[in-house]
Amino acid sequence: MLTNIGKTDRLIRTALAFIIIFGSIYMGGVSAFLGIVILLTAMIGWCPIYAVFRLCSSKEQEEIPPTSYRRKKCE
Repeated sequence: MLTNIGKTDRLIRTALAFIIIFGSIYMGGVSAFLGIVILLTAMIGWCPIYAVFRLCSSKEQEEIPPTSYRRKKCE
């Protein structure tokens, strides 16, 4: 499976997601959806926004040329 989120980024996203979800429940907002989306990206290890901008938050980041359409795993 393709991943573009490193371990530290996943941990931060998970903590942020729980803060948003529980804050939304406590304050009565609709931002719980945002928290769920952030939690899902942390769980699967792939972020569509990172993919669009060809970013990777892993330690060993590979250079992906803009003309390359090969899918590489970012480790």
